[in-house]
Amino acid sequence: MILQVIILAILVLAMVARLKHGPMRHALLMGSAIVLHTVAIFAIMVPSLLGMGGLLKDLLTRFAVITVTHSVVGSLVEIMGVWLVASWLFNRRSVEKCFRRKNVMRLTIALWLLEIVLGIFVYLMLYPFA
Repeated sequence: MILQVIILAILVLAMVARLKHGPMRHALLMGSAIVLHTVAIFAIMVPSLLGMGGLLKDLLTRFAVITVTHSVVGSLVEIMGVWLVASWLFNRRSVEKCFRRKNVMRLTIALWLLEIVLGIFVYLMLYPFA
């Protein structure tokens, strides 16, 4: 959960950087958030999900629906984020090409925020008194 809070802080800093410091710092911060998101997925979330064998047996429970939705949205965010950062890396000199992806960026950040909210619900369901 701490890593998710750090990623959220980086996302907020990236949005502020876009306005105050330009696209380069924004892109670097977003790239950092994607790297941390990838680490969180493969080091924490996938092993945790694989350890929930019973979850797959009863997909209609509220916990299962929230967890699967979180996983699907998170996977989509990961794919979109990696694509956006990779496409920026290959076209760093063309800010115009980057601006053409503005709607995809907005959708990605909206989905990312949804994923974080769903992740908080999953965490609270697993650790209600933590």
